[in-house]
Amino acid sequence: MWHKGSSCTSESLSLDSIELILKNISKATRVEGVTITGGEPLLRKDTSEIANICRKNGLKAAIATNGTLLTKAMVNELTASGIQHFDIGFTDPSHETRMAMTEAARSGCTVTASICIHNNNFRRIGALSEMAAALGADAIALNRFVPTGMGAKNSSHLEIGIEDLLYALEMANQTALKSGIYIYTGIPVEPCIASNREFPEITFSTCQCGHSKWAIGPNGNLRTCEQNEKELGSLLEYSFSELLERNTTEISNFRRWRPSENCMFCDWRKDCNGGCRFN
Repeated sequence: MWHKGSSCTSESLSLDSIELILKNISKATRVEGVTITGGEPLLRKDTSEIANICRKNGLKAAIATNGTLLTKAMVNELTASGIQHFDIGFTDPSHETRMAMTEAARSGCTVTASICIHNNNFRRIGALSEMAAALGADAIALNRFVPTGMGAKNSSHLEIGIEDLLYALEMANQTALKSGIYIYTGIPVEPCIASNREFPEITFSTCQCGHSKWAIGPNGNLRTCEQNEKELGSLLEYSFSELLERNTTEISNFRRWRPSENCMFCDWRKDCNGGCRFN
């Protein structure tokens, strides 16, 4: 689902089209699982059917949701349909979201609390991390604010400075040390800014988009990243492998991108991959 006015279509795929796409990607040797996301995927009435189609095609299924519609009954329905992992938005958790976290944790599935770090909440990252751990989350994904989509219109008051980002990481590092919960950076932070040396309890990831992670838009078109509006072609018309072959140059350029020429001479270059392409 996309906000009206986006360059991407606001129409949702039919269940039949989704089934064709899932059958398509299940044949690709590089695809192991699918995360059902949005927008808010639970606004669809057939989300559990999508999960079941994933299972029938040998694909591990996860769901990324803000949690407001994730009731105990919905958790049970989704897990019965094959959902193995819940990724729950925890940037400013409502009562419903906190209850969803608890119910998801009780289901026996793994649960990640995803927290967007921005200028208005960086001082609360420690408290949010402690709350997620107390509610039963297995992991916390820290996602630095990315000024794309609707976020671009609010970047002036949401974009976070480096010093404030480091403060948030220190608070999260202390939570991981006290509670033992696994914390990682979902949106990469370049190692020249922060690394496991300064924050040993946090796992710092690199960008895997266009390599081991891909995005499928609401129209069935493949993209290197959910933040990237550039579409590589339709999975309703071409196989996953064919789209990779048809877009070799585009994908290679995306993977080789670096924010500065100085990155080519940086001591961290082998561990970095350039960070997030859209920060």
